[in-house]
Amino acid sequence: MPSNGQSKVEMDYLELIQKIFRNKRRLLLFTLGGLVVGILIASTSPKEYTSSSLVILEEADGGAQLGQMGALVGLAGITLPQMQGDQAVLSSELFPDVIHSRDFLLSIMKESFYFHTMGKEMTLEEYYLEEKPGNIVKKTIDYVFSIPVIVIGLFSSQELVISSDETSPNKEEEVLPYVLVSSSEIFAMGQLKSKILIEDKMKLLELKVSMPEALVAAKVNAIVFQRLIDYVTNYKTAKQKVNLEFIAERVIEAEDKFQQAQMKLASYRDSNQGMISRRAMTKEEQLQFEFNIAFNIYNSMKQELEQATIQLKKDTPIFTVMEKASIPLGPSKPNKPLIIVFSLFLGFFVGVLFSLYRILLSLYVK
Repeated sequence: MPSNGQSKVEMDYLELIQKIFRNKRRLLLFTLGGLVVGILIASTSPKEYTSSSLVILEEADGGAQLGQMGALVGLAGITLPQMQGDQAVLSSELFPDVIHSRDFLLSIMKESFYFHTMGKEMTLEEYYLEEKPGNIVKKTIDYVFSIPVIVIGLFSSQELVISSDETSPNKEEEVLPYVLVSSSEIFAMGQLKSKILIEDKMKLLELKVSMPEALVAAKVNAIVFQRLIDYVTNYKTAKQKVNLEFIAERVIEAEDKFQQAQMKLASYRDSNQGMISRRAMTKEEQLQFEFNIAFNIYNSMKQELEQATIQLKKDTPIFTVMEKASIPLGPSKPNKPLIIVFSLFLGFFVGVLFSLYRILLSLYVK
């Protein structure tokens, strides 16, 4: 009995497959439809040129501490910030988040490049807003889905407008704690974000940038990598730079006190030459003691400044360029043969699903 049931199921499946392929004309139409769509996509997709570069990241020697001033600095009332193993750490795994961050993308898309296809120099933001790259199918779908948004926008409030007085600081050195990003900038950022890819391959960083022109792709690649290097360097050395500035200020103060003590001692000796009283000797010994302390503090602070300078160099990450950003010789996209073949199979698959739907619908109606 089980074998008869199994054979019946197999017969049902075979019959279903025969019914699907019985209407060959329908399958052919869907396949040809997929082919037409594939040809449209392949022929209207904008060309993209991918520039790649390789950089070796060498981690800085962290963990070194600044020297101790001991009782000398304590006497001067100076407290030095300590750098005991809490150095800022920025893993290379976070580099994709850095280059895809809003502020990073905003700075990149404000850069200007000459586009031969457009015949003029323009920023990446202006290019994406003016060209809106994409194939005809994508543009058609985007336009259809944008119609409801346009209609809703007619009856809703307009985009928030903020005056320049609110967004521009009063002083040149003042930095606003917020940023206003327009909808057009958000669109351009989305376009640019999809064109930048960075991979960490065991301390070997590979950056790939895709652009509509070969030279622009290489230039953007170089700019992105340089901005990333600057960001990582500033991040990892920021604390040590603050420490170095603090020590440099203390050195100036210590030098001033040392010079004052030196002048006091010299003036006293000049005005008390030949005097051998105990009181004069005691005063001179006191001034000599103050001079020695001021000199030792100043000398120690100079050594500390040198140590902080060396530590700053140690904390600075080293990026060794293995391969510079290359100018691609040919476009990386679109892959026209792959698009057409995929569209053929997709059209055929949709035709099979449609035939299956018609068969199941006819059975349900019966």
